Amino acid sequence: MPNLPLLNLLSMKAVAWSLAGLVAAGGAATAGTVAFSNSGSTPTNNVDTGAVTGGSGDTGPAAVAPADPSAANSAAPAAASGGGPLTAGQLCTELTSRVASTIGDAGGAASAAGLTQILANPAVTDVLASAPVNGLVGMVDNATAVPDYCGLVLALPTVPVPNTFTQIPTSVLNQALTTLPAADLSGVLNSLPAGELSQTLGELSPSSLTSVFATLPAAAAGNVLSTLPAGSLGSVLTTLPVNSVASLLPSLPTGDLTDVMTTLPNAQTGTVLSELPASNLTQVLTALPSSALGNVFTGLPTSDLTQILGALPSSALGNVLTALPAPTLGSVLTQLPAANLGSVLNALPATDLSSVMTTLPSATVGSLMKSLPTSTATGILGKLPASVLNGLQSVLPSSILSTLHL
Repeated sequence: MPNLPLLNLLSMKAVAWSLAGLVAAGGAATAGTVAFSNSGSTPTNNVDTGAVTGGSGDTGPAAVAPADPSAANSAAPAAASGGGPLTAGQLCTELTSRVASTIGDAGGAASAAGLTQILANPAVTDVLASAPVNGLVGMVDNATAVPDYCGLVLALPTVPVPNTFTQIPTSVLNQALTTLPAADLSGVLNSLPAGELSQTLGELSPSSLTSVFATLPAAAAGNVLSTLPAGSLGSVLTTLPVNSVASLLPSLPTGDLTDVMTTLPNAQTGTVLSELPASNLTQVLTALPSSALGNVFTGLPTSDLTQILGALPSSALGNVLTALPAPTLGSVLTQLPAANLGSVLNALPATDLSSVMTTLPSATVGSLMKSLPTSTATGILGKLPASVLNGLQSVLPSSILSTLHL
C-alpha cells in the first residue's frame, strides 16, 4: 500500500456532514455520483490514500492504482467542475450518501453517530458494486474492510464494524492511527473488542505503537491496556521504548495501573520494572495497593527481583517491603542472594528494618541472618531497637549473639 497522508479533520467533517444537505434537498447526491473537484479545493478526508485514477496519466505519489485494472477504469469519472479524480475522502462521503439514500436515512450523515450507523449497514455491500465508490475496494484490498476504512478516513470516533477492523491492511493502520486526533483515537481503540484490539496493536510498528500511546490521554491508555489479555499486554509494554513505558505507567489511573501490573506475566513484569529509571519505578510500585504489590513480586525471576530492589532509593525500598504481605515478604528476601540480601537490609531505614523483622516469622529472620556473613548480620541487627532484638535471641546463632551487646 502507498503512504497515506492524513488531511485536515475539520475540513473533512464539514464536507462529510454538509453532504446531508444535498441529500435532504434532493440534490445530485441522491441521483448518482456526487461530483467533486480537487482543483484548488481543500482536502476533505483524514486518511488520504490519494485519488482514484482512470487513465489520466497521474503517476505522482498521491495516485493509487486499485488492485483490479478494470476497477480503475470504472472508478475514474472526473469531477463535473474540474475533471480531477476523486480522493478517498470524497469516495467515502459519496458512499455514505448513497447508502443513506438507499436505506432512506437522509439525515444520518449529519452526525458522526449517524455516519457510523450508515457505514455499518449491510447496504454498503451492494452500493460498493457501483462506480465510482468501487474504487475504495482497491484501496484496501477487500470490500469487508471498506466501512472501517472509511470510518478512519472520516475520523469517526467509533469503529463502524469492530469485528472486521483487522481486515484493514497493516500499512493503512500504521498511517491512520498515528495521525488521528487524541479523542478520535481513544474512541476507535476503546470501541474494539479485546481480540481485535490485541491484533491491531500487534500489527503496528514500534514507532507507530509509540506514537499511539504518546497521543492517548492517560485514562484512554489505561482503558486500552487493561482490556488486553496478558500475552498482548506483555508484548505491547516490551515493544514500547523504555522511556515511553517510564512515562506511561506512572500516568495511568491507579485502578488501570493495578490491572496492568497484575495481568502481566511474571517474565514481562520483571523485564518492564527492571528497565525503569529509579524515580519511575518508585512511582509505579508505591502507587499499588498491598495486595497488588504482593502479586507483582510473586514469581519474579531472581535477577529481575535483585535489580528492582537494588534500584529503589532507601525510603522507597522501605515503603515497598513494609507494604508486602508477610508471606510474600519472606519469599522475596529468601530468594535474594546473600550479597544482595545484605545490601537491601542495610539500605532500609531503622524503622522500616524493624517493621520487616517483626513482620517476618522469627524462624525466617534466623534463617536469613545465618545466610549472611557474621559481620553483615551483626551490622544489620545492630540497627534494631533492644525490644526487637531481644525477641530474636532464640533464633540467632551464637556466633552472632556473641557480637551483640544485649
